[in-house]
Amino acid sequence: MTANELVDRTTAGPVQGGPRPSRAVGLRLLGPYEGSGFREERYLVERADRQMVLLTKLLYLIVDHADGRTSTDLLADRVSRAYGQRLDPNDLVQLIHDKLGPSGLVALWNGAPVGQRRADPLLALSVRGVLLPTAAVRVVARVFAPFFHRPVVLGVLTAVVAFDVWMVSNLASSEVFAALIEPAGVLAVLALLLAATIFHEFGHAAGCSYGGAKPGRIGVGIYLWIPAFYTNVTNAYRLDRAGRLRTDLGGVYFNAVFIVAAAATYLWTGWAPLLAVVALSHLEIVQQLLPVVRFDGYYILGDLAGVPNLFGHVRPIMRSLLPGHRGDRSVVQLKLRSRVIVTAWVLVTVPALIIGFGLAAWNAPRYLADFWDRSSELAAGARALFSAGQPGAATLAVLSLLAITVPVIGLSLVLGRSVLHVNRLLRARHAAGEAARTTPVPPSAEDEHRTAPGEEPVSSVDSSSDHQTRINGAESQLVAAAPPGAAAFTEETMLRRRVPPPQHGWRHGLYFATNGRVNVGPSVAEQREQERISRVRTPLRGPRRVVTLSRKGGAGKTTTTLMLGHTLAVHRGDRVVALDANPDAGSLIYRVRRESPATVTSLLGERELITKYADLRAYTSQAPSRLEVIASDDDPRISQALGDLDYRAAIGLLTHHYNLILVDTGTGILDSAVQGILREADQVVVVMPPALDGARVAAGTLDWLDQHGHEDLVTSAVAVINTTRGRPRWLQLDEIEKHFSARCAGTVRIPWDPALETGAATDLDDLRPATRDAYLELAELVADGFSVDRWSTQ
Repeated sequence: MTANELVDRTTAGPVQGGPRPSRAVGLRLLGPYEGSGFREERYLVERADRQMVLLTKLLYLIVDHADGRTSTDLLADRVSRAYGQRLDPNDLVQLIHDKLGPSGLVALWNGAPVGQRRADPLLALSVRGVLLPTAAVRVVARVFAPFFHRPVVLGVLTAVVAFDVWMVSNLASSEVFAALIEPAGVLAVLALLLAATIFHEFGHAAGCSYGGAKPGRIGVGIYLWIPAFYTNVTNAYRLDRAGRLRTDLGGVYFNAVFIVAAAATYLWTGWAPLLAVVALSHLEIVQQLLPVVRFDGYYILGDLAGVPNLFGHVRPIMRSLLPGHRGDRSVVQLKLRSRVIVTAWVLVTVPALIIGFGLAAWNAPRYLADFWDRSSELAAGARALFSAGQPGAATLAVLSLLAITVPVIGLSLVLGRSVLHVNRLLRARHAAGEAARTTPVPPSAEDEHRTAPGEEPVSSVDSSSDHQTRINGAESQLVAAAPPGAAAFTEETMLRRRVPPPQHGWRHGLYFATNGRVNVGPSVAEQREQERISRVRTPLRGPRRVVTLSRKGGAGKTTTTLMLGHTLAVHRGDRVVALDANPDAGSLIYRVRRESPATVTSLLGERELITKYADLRAYTSQAPSRLEVIASDDDPRISQALGDLDYRAAIGLLTHHYNLILVDTGTGILDSAVQGILREADQVVVVMPPALDGARVAAGTLDWLDQHGHEDLVTSAVAVINTTRGRPRWLQLDEIEKHFSARCAGTVRIPWDPALETGAATDLDDLRPATRDAYLELAELVADGFSVDRWSTQ
């Protein structure tokens, strides 16, 4: 199928000029999936609905470069250069049509809707409800995150072992479960177990928060035939393997914390129900660690293997084990260690599930018959006990009735879902025919909750099809067509890969102490930082003009311009200058050590004398980061500000001598000077304070740009939220960030930093690590737009 044929089938946009693919609104490119079990590196993309999608490098590059303004021919060329192999435009269109489109990531036409389907897995959570909203969960997670400090973990585990040894040595089983004899004791144990289960979910949220990710809501539902709680910690997929495992194990670890608290309370009070809770909590830990169904053990095993979707590999693994069948590509692409783990899991899980469902189906008629009789008895008994003045026993009867009713509801829902799955599968096979068995179809996006039983938060989409075969095949034909020459002697093929030395932490100390003989390599955080720096160093096609906007005073616009300039100047080799274009005496020059008394007005007055960079350097002040700053006029005797033509002339002059020009504007977007600057801009950064009115004004700024011919500046814009020391109590910053992420190329939240409050000269070294990292993320997002030329006539 050719690109033209696909275009003819599409009605989402005009045919003239060819398709211009665009990624879905709100996508976040998160980079490599750490600790992957695949032979080829995998990359994470987060959709606007918080669904994580795992992509191969080729598909990730297509999503990264699909900006909605680049035609498929040019897009294929850019992806080919980044990928290192030639990608034909027809294959690019086919990959979008078959893979990225159905996964809700890229539309073939800019502005076309991208369907983001959710799967309905058979072993899914049913009848779900929210137990604790996201905001409350994050507060709880921050409170309990210190429990993951190593001394605390060691102390908890030691206390659990010590109490278990004491209990086994000094108590009989009858003493441990003595509280279960009386209804009041049973109710107390049930209430405490419910509290322990909710506290278990707090452990997942706290482990996620401790690693630096953001947990979501806590909910409840029915999994198979039992009630189950879940915590949305999908954001933990952004962490390294250790961070994900901490999140997975956080629940059972908090069970251990609960055991310690219950044991201490028992030793203090002697209350018998606490002993039963301790014993039953151990059983809950064992249950959660079972990897056969989607409990904690399932996610732990998946993260150990580096394969987030184990159930997605059941069919390929089973097919590859059949005699006479070649290995499925999705199996072959796994590393040997991961393949062994997944295969062993499949060989245990599939028979266990078949036996379990078989026994459930076999016993279902007898269970239903007993259910009607038993439910009637329990209902009548509950009424009689309430009438007899025994509320404890009556409540226990009601709970018993509920306990036998929930499995009936759960099994009915599983049965109904099974019928729907079979019906859907038959219809799909009937519609697809033979093509369904030969064309790889990407898994659809599934639900988002990482720890919700029965759900899979990561869908995996790869480029393993005939398109990939043609790319690799063309490369191998080129190699076979001619004998190897001098071009074969490349660093990648002829030199061993050198592990870069670490620059921070104990790894650097070990490297320094051994004089470089022991090099364990940089940490995951340092590697991530280097990847960001690499993206900040994206080459420029020509001079780039980045304008900082804010229509609200005090939003931190000048600080953003300065720190963005410092970051770009430190990590790039080209010249970076910041122009203070605030007509009302801007303060940018006061944030660096002033070397020149010149201002933009004196620069314009003497521009005929400036013929080379050395001449222009006399009008700038340079910070230690190599960022140069040109001051605005702050003379109180000035009665008329510079206008549109003046600032455009200044920017034109700077364009001849600098690669990156940052422009700090005033607050009046209707001012002729600002409008002239916007006509020269390649990209804008919109700055806002953490306040509703500030966010509304920033959104209004984007609306104004949309309505006045600057739509391209909106889609490539980067939004910055400068937070304050005390977060507003009722403000939902996540919703504000989500709004701007959907409209712009990205959103960065800058944490409060005391070094930025002084208003004096400030360098990157003065900032806290988290603040420096946030400005590095801002520079990365700005650099991502360097590949887009606003003035191109593509």
